Amino acid sequence: MKKIFFNTVLLIAFLLMNYSSFSQRWEKYFGVSSRNEFLCGITRYYDKGIYIIGGAAGDGNNGWNIKTDANGNLLWDKIPKHTDYTLLGKAAAYDDEGNMYISGTIWVNGSWPFIAKFNACGEKEWCRVLTFGAFLYGFAIDVLVNEKNEVIVLMELESEQQIDEIFLSGFDKNGKMLWINSYASKKNHPLIEHRAGYTVTEHNKEYIISGYCYYPYPNNPNHVYLRPLFIGVDSLYNEKWILPFYALDSVFGESYATVPLNDSIYMGVGIRKFQNLVDYSLLMFFNKNGKEISFSQIRNEQIGPGINSNEIRDIERINDTLFLGGGFFGPDLSENPSGEFIIDTSARLFKFQSRPNLTHIPKIIKTLDKKFVIANDIRQPNSTWYNIYLYKIDENLESVPFDTNQYVYDSLCGGQIQSGEISMNDCVIITGIEDQPSPEQYYARLKTIPIKVFPNPAKDKVNFELENTSLHQNIRLRCYDLLGKLMYNEPVIQGQRGAAIDISSWPPGMYVAIVYNNGGVVGKSKFVVNQ
Repeated sequence: MKKIFFNTVLLIAFLLMNYSSFSQRWEKYFGVSSRNEFLCGITRYYDKGIYIIGGAAGDGNNGWNIKTDANGNLLWDKIPKHTDYTLLGKAAAYDDEGNMYISGTIWVNGSWPFIAKFNACGEKEWCRVLTFGAFLYGFAIDVLVNEKNEVIVLMELESEQQIDEIFLSGFDKNGKMLWINSYASKKNHPLIEHRAGYTVTEHNKEYIISGYCYYPYPNNPNHVYLRPLFIGVDSLYNEKWILPFYALDSVFGESYATVPLNDSIYMGVGIRKFQNLVDYSLLMFFNKNGKEISFSQIRNEQIGPGINSNEIRDIERINDTLFLGGGFFGPDLSENPSGEFIIDTSARLFKFQSRPNLTHIPKIIKTLDKKFVIANDIRQPNSTWYNIYLYKIDENLESVPFDTNQYVYDSLCGGQIQSGEISMNDCVIITGIEDQPSPEQYYARLKTIPIKVFPNPAKDKVNFELENTSLHQNIRLRCYDLLGKLMYNEPVIQGQRGAAIDISSWPPGMYVAIVYNNGGVVGKSKFVVNQ
């Protein structure tokens, strides 16, 4: 049996800082004194555990993957580390086999996106670094895994021209890059200026990207304004529409996240900035076709006197009518404490709670018991250093008791998981990404069965390599000479990846191999027999 060992630094942190043992509040601290730890993302895991993506400032910035049980107690932690480059995760998503996919940024001759797969035991399966010759730098912002187990990464790429900046890219579970596509491109939307995406949300097999852009008023195309931006993407990852949000009058601001209200209406959340130096939380409503419907906003006076700014950065649904938003509010336009809001779609504020020791962006997950775990950074007492902090609350913003149910964790691993460092030194750098197919090209190719022939010319025996056969039925492989005489005719089993045939009796000459699916041609290749 493998022996479990915890990272020594983390173990000391728990001995020194786990104040929850002296309190009834559900709260957990991760980190040590005299070092900065910071939160990047959080997700619910398949076994009711919690998976935290963070980092630690020390010998450079290292990633920090933390797995806890349903009550925030440490199960294991991993430190992804590159000996030559700084690498930090930003977001995470898992598939139905317990594999975790983490997207983030690595600093290799500039900053570039990376995506890495960790198996159910927390071990690295693969890592891909994406570099773009036509761009100056880039980041991976968000990641999700869809029902087809495709890994979809949201990226921002910067160039001097800023023609294309927002991208989605698809990977399969083995780390193969399938396609890449640009959205809100200046080629298609000449009035748009600098734009970025914060999150990508999936609903009914389609996607919404939330972010911001600079876009003009219709009557003044020469002057652009900061706008919340939403982008609609169809099930094949083609851009359907973009919506620089106008909200009936002048709106300057950003959108941070989107939640579906039903199958046709979405609510985006973000911030509205005013020229008189106040900010409001903004709720923006639009339909699945990208048509703006309305907006509502949380005014500062709803919270109380002396409040000059409030903004929602993350949101989860409580029930059909109420939502829990996490963000900031206070007297300043920056560095306000974070906290929570209970709101409805009309921006009625039912309850709010300020967290004075928390000043960074909160991340929220809804647990299976319909409570909410919120992650943030917390300042160490009498210090400028921060640790990662978790707390759990209910729909009334009240701390909840610990979950007394017994759960089996890491059941898909099959063994005890060791904590420790993970070497990221063998990350594969992918170049020539500009030559990758678009989603339209990639999915069109899936409708075919490409066939490769080798050797070519051939003698005595010829081999056929087939693609995509698992996606088709009633497949046949036939070979003809140039006069149309049928030389070979055999069925291909679904999922079959190749075939080999004896051609020793065939006359020398040119032949064509054709793959049929339900009687239609889906692949073709020529080859020469040279006896």
